[in-house]
Amino acid sequence: MLPSVADDPSQPAATRPRYAWLRLLRLHHWLKNVLLGVPFLTAQAWSQPGAWRELLLGALSFSMVASASYIVNDLADIRFDRAHASKRRRPLAAGTVGIPAALSVAMLLAAGGLGLAWLVGQEFLTVLCGYVLLTTLYTRVLKRIALLDVLALSGLWTLRLLAGATAIHVELSVWLLSFGAFLFLSLSLVKRCAELRATTCPPGTLVPGRGYAPADLPVLEAFGIATGIVSVLVLALFVDSSAAELRYPHHARLWLTCPPVWFWLGRIWLTTARGDMHEDPVVFSLRDPASWAAFAVVAVVWAAALWSG
Repeated sequence: MLPSVADDPSQPAATRPRYAWLRLLRLHHWLKNVLLGVPFLTAQAWSQPGAWRELLLGALSFSMVASASYIVNDLADIRFDRAHASKRRRPLAAGTVGIPAALSVAMLLAAGGLGLAWLVGQEFLTVLCGYVLLTTLYTRVLKRIALLDVLALSGLWTLRLLAGATAIHVELSVWLLSFGAFLFLSLSLVKRCAELRATTCPPGTLVPGRGYAPADLPVLEAFGIATGIVSVLVLALFVDSSAAELRYPHHARLWLTCPPVWFWLGRIWLTTARGDMHEDPVVFSLRDPASWAAFAVVAVVWAAALWSG
């Protein structure tokens, strides 16, 4: 067992006790639940009575349950994390947070999140329970099975879109579902490729806790880049669809969302290929000014397609 880093000033600040709980709960990952708001925007539901309240409650519910799942995931991976170059600094692996306290907080968060989901509605609660089931399967089984693990991760992201739609009682667009599924699969493959590039395990052996060997990297990169390109293709096809023409007065302007989305995905994969990718592409994007610029262009183009002027 590794010694605690609680009082070691040589360790990064994030491993010390006052930061340990924030790191364990992964509060920065709560930003992923902004995805629940995407159906709200694409359905143009801002004038719908109660939609804002339901959406905010749903996002908080998902965030609490997600933090509980991160704790459970870290507990399941504690043995592997202690053998990993960077993950050994995680609070449970490093010993800066005790296991009984972590379990107690996970149960409280899960109970609170499910309670809020019940307030949002039965449909939303069903989707959240599906998320809990899938994340449990992922933690216990799927994360160690090659390819099924990234499909499960993509499914967890996609369920956020479905949850956002059910929270405000709108139908989830097939276009949005298709675009999101391919995009999230590409981002999930980024995570695995980043792990394989960073691994120190010998060739021909599996990465601890995963179903991949270092030799699998070229295949996974090919899969990831291909699915990213397909997501941009789905976006381009949507622009020329009757659904886009019906919802957006200037739908032709949406063509201009394709270049920044392609640029963002290309930048992520280029960074991954160079070995400079953070294990989570979301964290990378939040810290990357070029990614924010791409997001800003998409937002401006979307607004220009929606409003006359």
